[in-house]
Order: sequence, then C-alpha cells, then structure tokens
Amino acid sequence: MTDPYAADASYYDLLHARLEDDIGLWLSYAGRTQLPVLEIGTGTGRIALALARSGHEVVGVDPSPAMLAIARKRADDDALDATFFEGTATTVPLDQGRFGFVLLPFDVFLYCADGQEQLDTLRALAAALHFSGQLAIDLPGPALWLDPSANGQPIMAFSGPLEDGAHLDVWHIHEDDLAAQTRTLRVSYERTGQDGIVRRSQSVHQLRYPYRFEVEYLLHIAGLSLLGVYGDYDLGPLTNDSERMIVVARGMDG
Repeated sequence: MTDPYAADASYYDLLHARLEDDIGLWLSYAGRTQLPVLEIGTGTGRIALALARSGHEVVGVDPSPAMLAIARKRADDDALDATFFEGTATTVPLDQGRFGFVLLPFDVFLYCADGQEQLDTLRALAAALHFSGQLAIDLPGPALWLDPSANGQPIMAFSGPLEDGAHLDVWHIHEDDLAAQTRTLRVSYERTGQDGIVRRSQSVHQLRYPYRFEVEYLLHIAGLSLLGVYGDYDLGPLTNDSERMIVVARGMDG
C-alpha cells in the first residue's frame, strides 16, 4: 500500500522544528505515572522520543512507514525505550489497561474520518488506559477553526534553505466545508536544487473538525470521564481567541 504521508516525512522535522510549546505539558502528564505512555500519530517521534529521553517507556503508533522509519532510527541511535507500530488506534492491538498516559497530539484526532471512527478510536484508547491513567487530545481551538473564505487560496507555510543547499517552498491549499466540518488540505513541496531544477511532491490530508461539546459527548459514550478543557499548553481557559483546545479525560472508573 502506498504511504500517503511519504512526501511529508522528508520535511516533517524541518516544518515542525519550532513546535516545542507542547512538550513540557506532555512531560508533566507522563510524569504522573510509572506506567508506559502511548502516543497515537507519533510521526517521526518528536514527542515520543522526548518522553523516552526523560525515562518513560513509550509506545508510538502511526500509519506512515516513512515517518516510523525516521522515528525508529532515532530511537535506536540513542538507545531509547520506544517501540513503534504501523497502523492506527483501531488497527494495532493494544494491551488493555497497560498505559498510564495516552496522547493524541497536535491535530491527530482530526484524521478520524467521521464520528464513528472518532468513537471507535476513543473506545480503543479507553480500553488501553490504566484505571488510574489519563488521556489528552490536542485539537485546533476556535481561532484556528475552519475558514471557507480562504478556500482554494495558496498559503505559503514555509520558505527557506535546506542543508544540502537546495531551497524549499511549502504551500497549503485547503477546501473547508462548515456543514460537514471537514477540510481537504493539499500540501505542495517545491524543492529547487542548486542546479535550478524544481522537484515537486504533494500530500493530501482529509481532516474532520469536532466541536468542543461533540468531543465531550464522544468521551462519555466511549467510557471516559472529562477532566478539563483548556485553551493553551499552560492549561489556560478556552476562549474565542484560543488557537488550541486541549481536552483531558480519564477512565470512568479511575
């Protein structure tokens, strides 16, 4: 099966190099348990390896072989206690009650295609969560919700040099549907070599945006109990200006 995120893997770390504000929060939650940590949508291991470096046993799950190849190499190079599986929360067998902290980081939950997949994902994670454990979901806040007014407009997400002397331009084009709560995001990578030749690659991301109370209801019917909803990585209140929406839950018997 073709890896739909192979193009993203090549530049993922470059584009996410400045995304560090969340690491401290996830370290604090992981520090509340002696049990293993589970990350769904682990990518190249940005968060998982930071947790492993702090002494946690980490399991990462991701559907992209290209992303996981990078994560596994880094874990092996640094002899970290991190294991990675290809798949999703609903396709990878997860040991029931094993994990003290379960994380769906930056926008990963948006990749659930519909309400049923969202519910199936939360049910699988609820089963994997230890009775004393907690689950966190990092979603776009109100300030970063769907914006149909910008449909079809190319937005430059990155422009800069690469280590080999080439130049990279990254463009985002989205098509948002408020009624369906969906975004089709096309990411175009234009790599201009020192020889002037431009090489292009593209990935397409299908995203579904859930509302706050929709998430709260899904947690409830999945067997999870809401602990809090926050608007930033300092756990401040959720407001209309919040760029993130952090949802934290535990098992109902926790």
